Amino acid sequence: MRKIIAFTNISMDGYFAGPDGEIDWFKGSDDEEKAFTHEAANQSATLIFGHTTYEMMAGYWPTPDAVKNDPVVAGVLNSARKIVFSKTMKPVKDGPVWKNVAVLHDITPEEIVRLKKQAGGDMVILGSGTIVQQLANLGAIDEF
Repeated sequence: MRKIIAFTNISMDGYFAGPDGEIDWFKGSDDEEKAFTHEAANQSATLIFGHTTYEMMAGYWPTPDAVKNDPVVAGVLNSARKIVFSKTMKPVKDGPVWKNVAVLHDITPEEIVRLKKQAGGDMVILGSGTIVQQLANLGAIDEF
C-alpha cells in the first residue's frame, strides 16, 4: 500500500501562511533546500493539493520561467498525476504541459483507503494546510 507524505513548509510557530494567506515569508531557494527538494522529487508520486495550492502551482510550474529556473521540479510537477481536493472546483482538462489532474470533492476514510490501494508511487501533499489538517485528523498521513 502506498503512503501519504506531507511535504510542507511551516513557520516555527506552526503556520502555513500569513493572516491573509500570503507565503512571502517562505523564500526557500538556498542550496540545501533545493538539494532536499530534488532528492524528494519523485516521478512516480501522485501529488495532492487543495484548491488554493493547486491554482498557485498550476499558475507557475507549466511556464517557461519555471522550467528554466528549476527543470527537475518542473518536470516532476508537470507530468505527475495530481489529485485536487476541492468542494467547488470543476473537473480540469489536460493542458499542453500541466496534465493528469483529478478533482475529488470529499475527503473520506473510504476514499483515502481506495487511493492508497491504487498502483503507483507514494502520494505527496505539497503545501495545502487544510488538506494536511483533514488527513492528519483521519490518521491518514504516513510521513511528515
